[in-house]
Amino acid sequence: MRERRARVLVIEDDADTRDFLCTLLATEGHEAVGAEDGEEGIARYRREPCDIVVVDMFMPRKDGLTTIRELRAEFPDAVIVAMSADGRAEEQNMLTRARMAGAILTFHKPFEPWALLRALEGLVAGRAALITSRAS
Repeated sequence: MRERRARVLVIEDDADTRDFLCTLLATEGHEAVGAEDGEEGIARYRREPCDIVVVDMFMPRKDGLTTIRELRAEFPDAVIVAMSADGRAEEQNMLTRARMAGAILTFHKPFEPWALLRALEGLVAGRAALITSRAS
């Protein structure tokens, strides 16, 4: 039986990181779409909701924390993964705040690509089980 793959929205202002993550996800069979900041990401999610949203915490126009709060308010079932560079205390604290705002998982950048992929597999399986149980 083939594993279910996810549609993943990657909200990341750094074009190289965003492209890398989208390519990584695509090589694993996921459908990945990118957005360069929170405003664009929320607009994309409204047009076509995704299974999982991966969001950077520090971005121009609309930061990750605001993006998570707005997604969670409008789409309470959104599955959100937050990521941020590991460094200053403010950056470390931001991932804690992301969890409090509704992120299911958090990652310190840089992280190992396999760790993100395995985490997404677990989230996809968990989401599928939840949908199945609600339908029963």
